[in-house]
Amino acid sequence: MASFATIDRSLSDSVSDLHDFLWAGAKHDQATLLRRLSDGASRLDAQLKARGAIARAVRPLVRSFDPRATGSDLFSFLYIVSGVAGAKARERRDPKEAARRASEVVVSNSIHLASAAGRFEIVEAFESGKSDFLSFQESLADILEARGVLSAHDLQRAANLTYNLHATWDASRPKDAQVLAATGAIGNAVLHSSLFGEALRPLGRYRDPPYGSLAPSLRRILENVGAHA
Repeated sequence: MASFATIDRSLSDSVSDLHDFLWAGAKHDQATLLRRLSDGASRLDAQLKARGAIARAVRPLVRSFDPRATGSDLFSFLYIVSGVAGAKARERRDPKEAARRASEVVVSNSIHLASAAGRFEIVEAFESGKSDFLSFQESLADILEARGVLSAHDLQRAANLTYNLHATWDASRPKDAQVLAATGAIGNAVLHSSLFGEALRPLGRYRDPPYGSLAPSLRRILENVGAHA
């Protein structure tokens, strides 16, 4: 079996290519890209002993792939599981990088939620530098709460903590303190991701698969990835 590092690198590259295929006009061969994503998900599932949770979530979306209808769900699920797994693997040996991977997960989740709520203008304001991350999250929480997302402010708190742990990283702190900061970032990214899936329900954008497999997949990652990094 390939090492975790090899699987992580390959799957992360494939997920990045999916992003560019869906939203940046990249001219990837669709069949080849979907095969890479399916194979990567299956290898990660086997490496983590995830009991099929990851592979089963991905397989039907690949089989009936529709860039407009299901592309964002395939991307988000794989971005979350690959990002959290990659962060967990680096938690002790490279805690700053682990915190970065966790931070990227909550940013991606937040963009998906804003889009699902039909309010992409707050994403554009954040990405253009017209607003900072805290303002983005405050606006998003208010929008989600108005749409019936009961966990809107829990999502806000988890996202802010994860993001800030990386944004204010102090490499001069003792290594043990840095590892604990990475652990906090990962834990809050996992909480955010779990809440993210459920927040899609009142927005009318919940899909199972893949989101029904999100919590068990994340649990298996937290339980097993450290032993296989």
